[in-house]
Amino acid sequence: MEHGKELPIVIDKTQADIDAAIAAIKASDIADGIKDFAISCIRLAVWLPKALLEQKIRLSNLRRLIFGRGQRNKKNKDKENTQPEEPTPEESANNVVTNTAAEPTEPPLKNKLPIVTIKRNSPGHGRLPHTAYVNAIEHTLAITDFIAGDSCPVNCGGRLCRYEPGIIVRIKGQNLAAVHKYWIQKLRCATCGYLVQANIPEEIGKEKYDAAFKAILVLQKYYVAVPFYRQAYFQSLLEMPLPVSTQWELIEEVGSAAIPVFQALEQKAANGDIVHNDDSHVKITNLIRQNRMEPDKDRTGIFTTGIISRSEQHDIALFYNSTLHAGENLDHLLKKRDATLEPVIQMCDALSRNIPSSFHTILCNCLTHGLRKFDDLKEFYPEPCLHIIKEIALVYEHDEKTKKLNKKARLAYHQEYSAPILEKLHEYITNQLESKQVEPNDSLGTAMRYMLKHWYKLTQFLRVEGAPLDNNILERALKIPIRGRRTWLFYKTQYGAMIGGILTSVIYTCVLADVNPLTYLTILQEYKDQIVKEPERWLPWNYQDNLSSSLSSAA
Repeated sequence: MEHGKELPIVIDKTQADIDAAIAAIKASDIADGIKDFAISCIRLAVWLPKALLEQKIRLSNLRRLIFGRGQRNKKNKDKENTQPEEPTPEESANNVVTNTAAEPTEPPLKNKLPIVTIKRNSPGHGRLPHTAYVNAIEHTLAITDFIAGDSCPVNCGGRLCRYEPGIIVRIKGQNLAAVHKYWIQKLRCATCGYLVQANIPEEIGKEKYDAAFKAILVLQKYYVAVPFYRQAYFQSLLEMPLPVSTQWELIEEVGSAAIPVFQALEQKAANGDIVHNDDSHVKITNLIRQNRMEPDKDRTGIFTTGIISRSEQHDIALFYNSTLHAGENLDHLLKKRDATLEPVIQMCDALSRNIPSSFHTILCNCLTHGLRKFDDLKEFYPEPCLHIIKEIALVYEHDEKTKKLNKKARLAYHQEYSAPILEKLHEYITNQLESKQVEPNDSLGTAMRYMLKHWYKLTQFLRVEGAPLDNNILERALKIPIRGRRTWLFYKTQYGAMIGGILTSVIYTCVLADVNPLTYLTILQEYKDQIVKEPERWLPWNYQDNLSSSLSSAA
C-alpha cells in the first residue's frame, strides 16, 4: 500500500484488547524484526491520539512539526488545468462546485475522496459610508460664483435652485499628539526692569498634556495593549519624546479621576439581574517576589477576575487584579447588593472557586465550556462527538430565535423546543457510558461524565427565566487583559494593577454601552470636581445629559 493512497480503518479497542494483541504477536512464529515493527505500530497508534489530546496539538501543527512547512505552490502554475467548470444552478445555490480538472495524468485511485472547492460569498469592497465617521471634522465647500435664484450658466432659461450636497471623505494621517509651541512675546523696561508679556488665551490651557492626550495613552495601554517602552520608542522615532515615567504619571491621573465612577459602577453591578464571572492569570512582580521570600504561603496564585453584570438597562464590566479568586471578588461585590432583591443569577464554569461563599446565587454553568471538550476530541471520536455537537447546536439555534422575546416567553420557547433535544442527549450520553461503548476514564468518557455531573446547572435556562446558556460574553471581555498580559507581560505593583483594573473596567463598560471611550475618559478628567460629588450621574450612559446641563449653567 502506498502512503496516503487509502484511508485507514479506525477500530476502537480497549486496553485489554491491545495487550492481548501484543501478546499474540510476541507468541507468533514471525521474524523478530517484524514482531518489533508490528508492536511499535500498535503502540504508536495508541499513544499518538492521547499525546495530541494531552498536549493540545492539532494535526496541522503536528504535520508541520514533523515534515516542515513544505514548499509553496508556484504563483505562475498552469491555471488552465485547475480552473473549475461553470457551476450548475443547483451547485450555485449550494455554493459548492465540484473540481472537475482536465484529463488526469494517471488513472483515478480507488476510494479516493472527491475534491471540492467552496465558493464563498464576496467579502465586500471594504469601503465605509461617510456616516460611519461620527467624529469627523466637517467642512463646507461653497459655490462662489452663483447663488440660488441665479440664471442657469448654460443659458437654458432656467433658474438655479438648492440641491442635495455631495460628500467626499479624506482621512489624513497624524501623530499620536500634535505638539504646539507658543512663543510668548515679552518687553522689558530698560530703566526699572518692568516686564510686559503677551496674554495667554484660556483655550491654550494650563497643563502641558491635555485630557484627550492622557485618555489616548490609557486606551493605547489598556485596550490596544501597547507597552510603555514600545510607545516611548515609537514616539521618539516621530520626534516627540514621551518617557515611560511620564506615561505612567499621566495614566495615574486618569485613574484617580475614574475611581469614583468605578465605585458607582460596582454599586450598579451588585444589583444586576445576571452576573458572569471567571479568572485568568496575571503577573504582579512585587507579589511574585513575596511568594519567593515566603515559599510556605497558602496561596501563591495571582489572578485577573472578570465580572460582567447584566440588567435590562445596562451591562457593566469589572476587572480585579489580585490574589483573590473570582468567587471571592464576587462575594465582596454582592455585599453591596440590595438585600430586598432576589438572588442573582450567576453564570460561570464548574470550578468551585468561582462561587461566592457568603451569598446564595442561582448557579448556572457554561454550556459552551462542555461543548468545547467534544470539539477538541472530534478528530479522534468523530461519531459521538459530532452527534453531541450537532444536538447542542440545535439548542443554540433555538436560543437565537428568542433574542427579541421577553424572559417568560423565552423560557417557554426553550421548554417546548430545547428540552426534548437535551433529554434525548442526556439519554444518549448515559447509554454510551453504561453500555461500555465509551471508556469512563478515557478523554471522551471524561467529557461525557463532566456533562452528566453538571447537567442540572448546564440546563438552568430550561427552568429559570433569563438564565444564559454560556459564559461567552465574559470570555470575550477577558481577552482585553489577556492580550495585555501577552504584550506588556506584568504589573509592577499591586497599586499599578488596581489602576489597570479600574481603567480596563471603565473602557470595556463604554464598549458594552456603545459609548466612545476616548470622549468619556476626557470628560472624566475635565469635570473631575463635579464627578466626585455625584459619580452616579456621570456614568457612560447618562454623562451626556449632565454634561449638557453643566454647559448650560456655565453659559
